[in-house]
Amino acid sequence: MFSNRPSRTLRIFTYTILILWAFFCLAPLYWIFSTAFKPPAEAEAYPPTFIPRSITLENFVYIFTKSRNFGVMPFLNSFIYASGTALLTVGICSLSGYALSRYRFPGRRWIGVAMFFLNMLPALSKLIALYIMYSRLGLYDTRIGLILLYTAGQVAFGTWVMKGYFDSIPLDLEEAARVDGASPWQCLLYVTLPLSLPGMGAVAVNAFSSGWDEFMLALTLTQSKELRPYTVALSALVGEYGRVAWHHVSAAGVVSLLPIVLLFVIFQRAFVAGLSAGGTK
Repeated sequence: MFSNRPSRTLRIFTYTILILWAFFCLAPLYWIFSTAFKPPAEAEAYPPTFIPRSITLENFVYIFTKSRNFGVMPFLNSFIYASGTALLTVGICSLSGYALSRYRFPGRRWIGVAMFFLNMLPALSKLIALYIMYSRLGLYDTRIGLILLYTAGQVAFGTWVMKGYFDSIPLDLEEAARVDGASPWQCLLYVTLPLSLPGMGAVAVNAFSSGWDEFMLALTLTQSKELRPYTVALSALVGEYGRVAWHHVSAAGVVSLLPIVLLFVIFQRAFVAGLSAGGTK
């Protein structure tokens, strides 16, 4: 009789491929992390050292206190942009996802198709139009302008995640609340939204990470140094004094990874639960 269990050779081959792929993905992160703690002489030495001989925090001190293009402000700006994008995206997508899930109206299906079509357009194809529009509307070089633009890029994905999550919540709960005298808004605020927190968490984490890592729009639509996010400041750090100081760039890269890593560690369960429930039909 034939067995459905994979053979030992196949399992060894599969795990070998997975280990090699994990090493391929993690090797750049390890190199950035190790370089961030190396002194300048060791970071630029050839042949390179894979394990730092001496560990220093001077690179982190430099990027926050001595660099003319970096500092605390770029990270604060990125946090403002990412947090504003997450809050605004959750608010809009909760309402739009609820409407698509609970109400039937003409053009309901085409709204989602149109949102996804517009979201599929490359950002580079819209830069010139966005620059002209933002200049005329007074949104150029403003924080609110970037937050609105980042939110617009997340609405399509967030709406369908929330719609899928609302579809998984029984309508009987809202009908029972309506029998008890609750209005439609009270049903949404006190019954449906509390049950959809995992979906909202998934949308918030995705929107925050998108706003935190965005570079091209911020580079094009901001001019003031005080409004630069860390991504733009990081690009200015490259060749700050006529050469690429990889130990400084690596230190800035390590610091930029910490908020996203902590966010996923804290909200990992909510993110996975929200995406899995939002992906069901």
